[in-house]
This record gives sequence, C-alpha cells and structure tokens, in this order.
Amino acid sequence: MNTFLGTVIYKGERFMDNGLRFMEMVVPNTGSSGSDVPLLVVPNRAAGENFDVFQPGARILLGGRLYPNKQDYKMYVIPNQQFVLVNDKNLSINKVNISGSVGYIPDQTKDDLFTFTVMCSAPAQVVLDHNWDDSLSFRMESWGEDARRLDKMLHVGRQVSVEGILRYNTWKAQDGNMRGSYQVRVRAGLYAAFGKNKKLVNQQENSSETSVKKVEVEATVPVVTLPFVSANVETCPSSVNLDNIPF
Repeated sequence: MNTFLGTVIYKGERFMDNGLRFMEMVVPNTGSSGSDVPLLVVPNRAAGENFDVFQPGARILLGGRLYPNKQDYKMYVIPNQQFVLVNDKNLSINKVNISGSVGYIPDQTKDDLFTFTVMCSAPAQVVLDHNWDDSLSFRMESWGEDARRLDKMLHVGRQVSVEGILRYNTWKAQDGNMRGSYQVRVRAGLYAAFGKNKKLVNQQENSSETSVKKVEVEATVPVVTLPFVSANVETCPSSVNLDNIPF
C-alpha cells in the first residue's frame, strides 16, 4: 500500500522533457523544519475535471497513490478519487499509509532518531514506466519513544505497516545546486509489524545457549567428599608411643 491523502495547492501545469503534461502541486509545510512538498500529479479519469477547472493557487483535496521516481528523484501521484476544491484555508491534511517490507536500515547516529526504508509494490503505470515487478522505496523516519520501539521491532525483511506525514528536505550540494529528498515521518504509535521479531528471537536463543553452557560447566565441577569425624572421638598425636603404657 502506498496511498496519500492531503490538502495541496495547485501551482499550474508542468511539461516534462518527454512531452508529458502533469499538474504541479505542493503540500504546504506545517513544521518548523523542511519545505513545501512538491508533487507531480497525473491527471486521469478518477480525478475528474482538472486543468480547465482549477487555477493556480487553488486548494485541492488530493487522494491517490505515491510513486517515487529513481530517475528524476521526483514524487508522482496517481489520483484514485475526484479532486475536491477546499475553501477552508485552515483545513490541513497530510496522511500517508505505507505497507511493505523493511528494505534497509542504515547506521543510526542519534538515540532518539530511527530511520529505515520500506519497499512496496504498486499497480503498473505506463506513463511512469512502472510495472508490477518494480519496487517502490520510501524513506521513513521516527523520533523519540517511537524510534526506540521501532529499533527493537524492525529488521530487514520484516513486514510493516505505517501511517505518517509526507515531508521534503532540501540542501545545497557542493556544485551549488539545490537538492531535495522525500521522507515519511511516522506518526506516534501508528505502525504495526508482522511476523516473528528476529531480533527478539536471536536474543532469546543466545540467552538460552548461555544458560545451557553455564549448567554444563557447573555439572563438570568435581565433588569432594570429606571423611566424617565424630565430635566425641578424641584422637591422639601420632608422636606418642602407646606400647609402654600399662593397662
């Protein structure tokens, strides 16, 4: 699953080098960091009326599937419901649902931050040169207690379902050009993992092996039995000669 639902601002039409025509939209940034999230929306029948109805600056409720592109590093959206004009400027929706398997867990640099990627499959899209055999990769980030919990839960290959918000971070590269990357920030507590937790299983197996080794070592310690000596028996020193003592 790779669905998105959010209130976006229509920026206008956008023609790509291949001649394809898209609708350029942005998800307004709501946090103290990050930037507006740029999206390229593919107009289709599910979206209903589009280019000739909405003017740049219009606020639209957009629902569809997310398709991150590895070639141009842009995020595409295939609508799965009709565009709805939003008049309430205070209405802000940014919801992403991703389900798949954990593909990569990089080395973590902060105790309160856990990052990973989720790989999922999605319906083929000819306009994006995507087929069912292609995997979509989403970068995920979690913070605080959720980061510590997910660090214990997740491993490469484990199935996971996550709800989060779509974010976009930018930076200036060494060549002077601006670069950007998409992330899904996990919402607090809105995730679930499926299948056995290999990390926990390995810990239990290691603990069991340690206990078995300890028992084996204790069983091999020789037991020494000391002779029993009664408290009422008096012993005499070996240097005393009893042969010359009359009775």
